[in-house]
This record gives sequence, C-alpha cells and structure tokens, in this order.
Amino acid sequence: ATIGIDFLSKTMYLEDRTVRLQLWDTAGQERFRSLIPSYIRDSTVAVVVYDIT
Repeated sequence: ATIGIDFLSKTMYLEDRTVRLQLWDTAGQERFRSLIPSYIRDSTVAVVVYDIT
C-alpha cells in the first residue's frame, strides 16, 4: 500500500528526441484524493492502474 506518493523519474532517448518519464504512485485512500489534481497538472499523459480484488 502506498502512503502519500512514490515517485520515479526516467529520461529516455528516442531517435532525435529526449523524453522524460515521471511515474507517480498515489495512495488510493479517499483522504488523499484531493492531492491528485496538483500531481497531474501540466501532464501530457496519464495512465490509471488499479486492482479489482
């Protein structure tokens, strides 16, 4: 379980472009939901992953 947020940054070089990938693992608890908009501001892409069990 994530408490607050975990963060990973990776720089990739694709052909003639440099791409910075930032992965943010946010907590799923309701009390942390209000923090999510500030984490995704100015994002180009968002990937949502969840566990249904």
